[in-house]
Amino acid sequence: MIKFVISSLCLVSIASALDLPSYIKPCKKDDPNLNDCSLKQTKLAFPFISKGDKKFKSPPLNPLLLPLIEVDTGPNLKLKMTDLNVHGLDSIEFKEANFDTKANKAHFTLSATLNFIGKYEIDGKILVLPITGDGNCNITFSGGDFTYDMNWKLVEKNNKQYAQIETYKLDMKLKRAYFHFENLFKGDKLLGDNMNMVLNDNWEEVMKEVGPGITHTIEVVVHNVVKAYLEQIPYREMFV
Repeated sequence: MIKFVISSLCLVSIASALDLPSYIKPCKKDDPNLNDCSLKQTKLAFPFISKGDKKFKSPPLNPLLLPLIEVDTGPNLKLKMTDLNVHGLDSIEFKEANFDTKANKAHFTLSATLNFIGKYEIDGKILVLPITGDGNCNITFSGGDFTYDMNWKLVEKNNKQYAQIETYKLDMKLKRAYFHFENLFKGDKLLGDNMNMVLNDNWEEVMKEVGPGITHTIEVVVHNVVKAYLEQIPYREMFV
């Protein structure tokens, strides 16, 4: 079982209509070049979105503050990371933006290098080796390629239609991951250095154990940012 707690990110409900912000330019939904328009406007708008927008309850993305990520894989490994600062979300490079307004779905392809810095507690086994410790941690996802897919339905409120997200999914493929946990084995430097070396030499196997928790956190972050805009701006303002 993997449990995720992200208390600083709240889901935004439709309260009242908000105007399309000046940094987001609408595309024509019947435009044969809709995907080109969507990619261009996403690239132009994202630097503003990444700074956060209080009106939309969208948090700043650099750094993004996460109070807790908790990974529990059963009796073998428990990992808790707290007070995380996530760097790199503001440098996301959008490569593809495909919208199907008839099927109410969208697909994004993007890349980023992300760095997680915070506190950790770990206990159990990883790569069949015992591991225990608590202290500072530093995790980097280098050269990450991400795909984000979502489906929505149109709902009516106050005589206006809004896009309400029904399903979403983020997939990630990394070129490399780096791990550094301080104070492993009660500060035993030799054991700690050796374990960090093992983790980095076998990063792909480590990611199979701890990666889903972190990946899902990124998925929720992306979803909440998208949701904050889609569910508060009338649909006709975004796709004219």
